[in-house]
Amino acid sequence: MPLQFVNLFDLNISTFIRYVVYVGLLSAILPSCELINPAEEIPAYLQIDDVALSVSEGQGSGSHKITDVWIDAENAVQGVYEMPATFPLLNNGPTYLLISAGIMDNGISSTRVAYPFYFPDTMTMDLEEKKIYQLTPQFSYRSATKFSFIEDFEAGNLFGQIAGDSSLIRVNEEELVFEGGYSAYIYLDADHPVYEGRTANAYEIENGSPVYLELNYKCDQAFEVGLYGTSGFGNISLYKWNINPKETWNKIYLNMGADVQDLDSDVIQVQIRAVFNGSNTSSHIYLDNIKLVNF
Repeated sequence: MPLQFVNLFDLNISTFIRYVVYVGLLSAILPSCELINPAEEIPAYLQIDDVALSVSEGQGSGSHKITDVWIDAENAVQGVYEMPATFPLLNNGPTYLLISAGIMDNGISSTRVAYPFYFPDTMTMDLEEKKIYQLTPQFSYRSATKFSFIEDFEAGNLFGQIAGDSSLIRVNEEELVFEGGYSAYIYLDADHPVYEGRTANAYEIENGSPVYLELNYKCDQAFEVGLYGTSGFGNISLYKWNINPKETWNKIYLNMGADVQDLDSDVIQVQIRAVFNGSNTSSHIYLDNIKLVNF
């Protein structure tokens, strides 16, 4: 329909008033439409396929199982992303990023946390709309991290046998070793159905401190990891963590903080138990890089 121009001088008073009201309503509606449907912001994108962990002398292996990245931009939480991931950021221009390393607590995929002992990676990036920025975040242990013990089986074996008829021994066959020269091995069968071992030393942990046991392993049957302590109620042996079979080497982070606190013991020891399940004629458990870390 063609536009019609109105000569205001040809309008009578009532029509003129209606026309002014109409124009006023129209001018009021147009800005409000812009408020209801504002222009959409166009994001930049971060692509993170992998991360790296660097270790210093005295911190043991640099192996890790960082599965997620926790992203903050300009001190505002953006989200948690399982790698590999490409995700949007609505920030443009110079943007301060803080990227934390995420793990599966106790190896459970539904329980994901930012690992408290890895220091986040930080950077400032000049972000532009629509552009994809590929990053490989670099993590390291926080300087306040205490390594109560690190057992990589290169020079010995911290675990002493306390029960059973099987042993934890050091092996150096290349196909059996995770990294370095040695790993640990537990063999089970009908004649050697039980192994139970405990750290020869006991460790003092500050009450309320986060505590994790890091462990590389592979096994064709389940085994258990536990704690041992002495409290006012006597000696307490706690087996809480069941490690399921893995055909290839895996890493797990066992969250022991609340359990160490519940033990209410001046010192704690870490223990391992395996009972032959008979599903095969023999079972095999391999261990490496066991770290007890806390603040």
